[in-house]
Amino acid sequence: MTPRQAVDLRVHRWLMIVGALLTAAALLLLSLLPDPPAEAVAMTAWVERGHPLLMWSNELLFFAVICWGAGARGLFSAGRAGPSARIDVGRTALTVALVALVVVLLAVGRLVYPVFEIDLSTEVVALLVSSTFGALHVAFLGFAVAAVTLGWSTRAGLAGRAVGIVAAAAFIVGSFPWLTPNWWNSLVPVLIAAWGVFLACVTRTGHSGDATERTGTTV
Repeated sequence: MTPRQAVDLRVHRWLMIVGALLTAAALLLLSLLPDPPAEAVAMTAWVERGHPLLMWSNELLFFAVICWGAGARGLFSAGRAGPSARIDVGRTALTVALVALVVVLLAVGRLVYPVFEIDLSTEVVALLVSSTFGALHVAFLGFAVAAVTLGWSTRAGLAGRAVGIVAAAAFIVGSFPWLTPNWWNSLVPVLIAAWGVFLACVTRTGHSGDATERTGTTV
């Protein structure tokens, strides 16, 4: 590995770590919101009460998606020594999760920032709020698939697989925030941060020159 490659690898690891931490912070802020009201007419008041949490979550998500996406792309590209269905599925699932977070970013951004001072009807506000939690559901499911498939191809071996399976189970349960208690909804972002940092640290790379590592990433 050349010095430039080593620096690039460290940068990508740190980008992924920062992305995971920012994602967790943004989702934690969302988990602190009270449960949305069932009536559409009460949604506007709910958004106004949670405006600071929504605004800061929105800002953090923007940088989170960029950092996590860039870091993961660099790390998993460096680790490719040949075709791997598991890694392809994992990368696709992680991409789906990040795209879903972009949907959250857009929906929440429209709730907290006026665009041309256009007032939103209560029905539109209700649609944006429900779309936010629907996109979060998709994001957590994407993280769950990525946790299993990518955890199976790390240098942590059985420990990496176990962490991936446990994390996936937690993410699946966390994908239904309207059914789980608030303490659990606040715990899941912490688990996402821990899993993201763990994955960044144990992801295989193709620059080590270890033939065993390289062949271990293929199916």
